[in-house]
Amino acid sequence: METFFLVAIFQMVLILGIAVGWIASINFISYMEHNRHDYEDLFQQNPHPEIFEEDGSIYRGMYMNVNFEPGYDPDEFDPEDVHMDE
Repeated sequence: METFFLVAIFQMVLILGIAVGWIASINFISYMEHNRHDYEDLFQQNPHPEIFEEDGSIYRGMYMNVNFEPGYDPDEFDPEDVHMDE
């Protein structure tokens, strides 16, 4: 009788261990394969209304970053000042 209980407990622990290990491995693989967007921190900390799509989800596509030099005057714009850095 004692052997039966020990074998039953062993089998339950084994099945539970396999199930928990399987679920943990799926979540770990999903975590490792996740591609993080360059602006993910900005999306979480300061989500601007213009980055939301019509259904309310955040658009994680391509974004253009525009930097202005200190003291930039838009009245003195020259098209040759535009640089396309990638």
